[in-house]
Amino acid sequence: MTHGSLFSGIGGFELGAQRAGIKTIWNCEINPFCRKILKKHFPETIQYTDITALKNPPYVDIISGGFPCQDISVANPKGEGINGKRSGLWKEMFRIICETRPRYVLIENSPMLLRRGFKTVLQNLSDAGYDAEWHCIQARDFNFPHKRERLYVVCYAKCLRCYHNTFSHKRLQKILSKQTSRQTLIPMPIKRFNAESDYSSVRMYNGFSAELDKNRIIALGNAVIPAITHFLFECIKEHYRLQAGQQNELR
Repeated sequence: MTHGSLFSGIGGFELGAQRAGIKTIWNCEINPFCRKILKKHFPETIQYTDITALKNPPYVDIISGGFPCQDISVANPKGEGINGKRSGLWKEMFRIICETRPRYVLIENSPMLLRRGFKTVLQNLSDAGYDAEWHCIQARDFNFPHKRERLYVVCYAKCLRCYHNTFSHKRLQKILSKQTSRQTLIPMPIKRFNAESDYSSVRMYNGFSAELDKNRIIALGNAVIPAITHFLFECIKEHYRLQAGQQNELR
């Protein structure tokens, strides 16, 4: 399978896809510092800059993206939600989904999206012919010493519908019970991190290399956790395998 990444940041989705054996064909990121990181670690990937100028990118099986949450997040109670200037870039992501027609779409955002625009996202996807499943996953579910809860949505073309949940709670627990070298416990008591802790330090414990310069705090703070995206890409692979098997049974 192949992958294209929107709002790529420093490559949380790319790294998760790589661990799942999925090649990232292209990515799109407007921040110059983040693009340098992407170029260093994914030199063969086609790099786009401005999502509003991106038209008809090459076909990929999966498109991922964590569109901006500034107008959605609980940190901005007066935000305009999905219609805000930043979070409204969902419209551009949806446009590219419609132009490319991938088999799967993987979305990440603040859990507040459920209250501030999720109906619009689901309606758009349904109109374009996609079903969706979603789940709020916390960083500590993957043995990181902080909560960092995010909403993840896995969407698939209706022609790929099968009678299996893509990432059910049981499947989540199954993968978490098999601790790997990528999901080792941080040798630091979680109780150390509280309201008086150095939040910038907490944000660095997310599975990325520390090989970043002075912009690392902002970049890491905006990044998705590779261990979680790896899990989701594995779920997509399994869903596709089950769907293919189901189709063979019907023949």
